[in-house]
Amino acid sequence: MSTVTLEIPAEFARSFGATDEEALKNARLELAIEMYREGRWSTGKAAEFAHLYIGSFMDVLRDRGVTRPYTEKMLERDIAYARGRF
Repeated sequence: MSTVTLEIPAEFARSFGATDEEALKNARLELAIEMYREGRWSTGKAAEFAHLYIGSFMDVLRDRGVTRPYTEKMLERDIAYARGRF
């Protein structure tokens, strides 16, 4: 597995937290939420990236009012399922 390193200047990193550890934790969470919100990551994948149990991640989403992304493709799949053509 490869990794990507992102350097965040201290003036920006501090907006995520007072310590480096807190800033990293919060930056990971914010990225995970946004990727989930955009429908790019599943709940499980976003929770894993944020280093949270899935239930805890779902609690964060609920607390922030983040709704599950629902795309046109998902709707088509649900309609096909309802019609028995899955």
